Amino acid sequence: MAYCTAGDVRLIVNTSLTDEEIGSLIEMSDAEIDRELGPQSPSDGAIRRLSMLLTALAIRTRDPASFAAGEYREESGDVLRIWREEIERIKRLYKSSLVRV
Repeated sequence: MAYCTAGDVRLIVNTSLTDEEIGSLIEMSDAEIDRELGPQSPSDGAIRRLSMLLTALAIRTRDPASFAAGEYREESGDVLRIWREEIERIKRLYKSSLVRV
């Protein structure tokens, strides 16, 4: 089960990509989450947010016609930097709770 939906992603980025195309990017984002943090609960809000941000970042860097929407807007500064910082913050939170054997 995906950690977020195409509709979730559209809350933070406007794009001409179809829901199916966004779904493919969500799969890649979720695979990255699973690889780095291990499988997570789909109901975890922070993991949902991480999936949304990773997918929006992929869209924004692949689709130059896209622009930020929702709480992030182009005029509010470097949206890619903001997203990357939030992504790293969430990953650090979850990595710090991983127990290495």
